[in-house]
Amino acid sequence: MKKAGFFKERIFPILFMLIITAVCITIVSYIHLSTKEIVALNETLFLKKAVLFAASIQIPEDSQDVVDLYGKRIREVKTGGDEIKYFSVLDEETDQVKGYVVFQDGAGLWGEITAVIGYEKDLATLTGIDFIKQNETPGLGARIMEEWFRRQFKGKRPPLTMVPEDAPAGEKEFDAITGATRTSSAVMKILNSNAQNVQSIVTMEKE
Repeated sequence: MKKAGFFKERIFPILFMLIITAVCITIVSYIHLSTKEIVALNETLFLKKAVLFAASIQIPEDSQDVVDLYGKRIREVKTGGDEIKYFSVLDEETDQVKGYVVFQDGAGLWGEITAVIGYEKDLATLTGIDFIKQNETPGLGARIMEEWFRRQFKGKRPPLTMVPEDAPAGEKEFDAITGATRTSSAVMKILNSNAQNVQSIVTMEKE
């Protein structure tokens, strides 16, 4: 009786927890492996859409159309390590380079912001901006993902300054987000910093 009591009170709970843990790990591992390819495809599609948006190219609704348009209008320029350095934007009719899209990281309020920034061929005029990474406050700083905020940068020429939301903005100004001054300022710093460095990023392409 004592042995049965000892097993029931001490050994059985441990075995039960081990079995439950093993089952849970197996299920989670299966879900991870079975969806890994889908997640990777979605991440790639998200990046393609961001690059097209920054290049001021209208994004199709169908995913395959997005992939096809990206393949036709965007050329990835990679480093020696096969990492994407920047993107060349091709003219729809001539296939000649008409602009560039580059990455730029910067510190946001709660974490790193990764912007995808498009330029005309002069590397001075913006064609658009999008974000592929941000951890800003929902309803405040995270509003940088709203289309009105991202679209307003087309045609701007950094360095930029901020004006209040809904206020008239000039060529070197943009509307900040009400209640998210620090995030808006972070975006401004990212853009202005990139504008100073973009010439060196695409030097090889221009030579």
